[in-house]
Amino acid sequence: MKFIGLDAHSKTCFFVVLGKTGRMLTKKRVTTNESELLAFVRALKGPKKLTFEEGVLSQWLFLLFKDEVDELVVCQPTEHDGPKNDEQDAWNLADLLRVGRLKSVFHADNELMNLRTLVSGHDDLIGEITREKNRLKALFRQVAIPTGTKFYQSPEMVWQLPTDTQQYVACTLFEQLDLLEEQRLGYHERFESNAKQFKDIQRLMSIPGIGVVRANQLVAIMVTPHRFPNKYHLFSYAKLIRHGRESDGKQYGKKPAKGQPMLKAVFKSAVDGAMKSNTSFRRKYEDKLANGADKRTARHEVSKAIAATVLAVWKSGKKYDDKHREVTRRRHQKSHSDT
Repeated sequence: MKFIGLDAHSKTCFFVVLGKTGRMLTKKRVTTNESELLAFVRALKGPKKLTFEEGVLSQWLFLLFKDEVDELVVCQPTEHDGPKNDEQDAWNLADLLRVGRLKSVFHADNELMNLRTLVSGHDDLIGEITREKNRLKALFRQVAIPTGTKFYQSPEMVWQLPTDTQQYVACTLFEQLDLLEEQRLGYHERFESNAKQFKDIQRLMSIPGIGVVRANQLVAIMVTPHRFPNKYHLFSYAKLIRHGRESDGKQYGKKPAKGQPMLKAVFKSAVDGAMKSNTSFRRKYEDKLANGADKRTARHEVSKAIAATVLAVWKSGKKYDDKHREVTRRRHQKSHSDT
């Protein structure tokens, strides 16, 4: 068995190949293009495993190599002491692969993986809209002009600013916001089109609090629910739980789970929508408050309930049924009260 470590960059990639005892068999720097990368891997005879770190090239590399090696591991970025260069990084990856010390990152040859680019672009756009709004509002705060609730739909307020320079900057910011809003609507049109094309997105939209944007985000990030054996694995990946730290039989705090921050944001933001009507999520929230939980804790429990429901609905292939969710919730409450 040959163990291949690949340190990938946009211009060049560095390969290190180790044998089963850890002896270096070969190494080489190649230009980052399909033909040269494939030529190197195909020239290695016999069984082979390949690994590289998660990064901007990882999905492209995954699709390139998935049928060329016996095992392909896209791993979380690693750190090591001592000198750092491309050869050392590639050697370290190959050695960790050899001893089975790498934690893999999910990748698949699936059309839903393409949604990640769309969702990422939308997330960047929303961030830019927020920054532009903050810049615009700051101009008015500097001269103590109240903005009000419909401020962003009121470009005529520009003329209340005292100087020509401030008015000019405010005009450009309003124009930029109009353009960004037009682009945001374009993203929503694509999200709506995806909802018509993919039944999984339609089913997730039946869950209270999960609209078309959040459904697209969930499918893009998770791709398949079968990655998660149970809801607790999803809680960890969505950073909804913290892992305990123990040494010598003593507990010393907790640390956040490694996972997807965007997934956490989706479940957290879905709570408000899920509680707007009389759903099992709202009743769960009220039960938590009645039993002494504070609002933050109660909302967190609802976000976990939404995550568990997303997984259940997606795996079942059926739309959300609030009555079924309520029966499940009551059974869970009864099992806890019996214990």
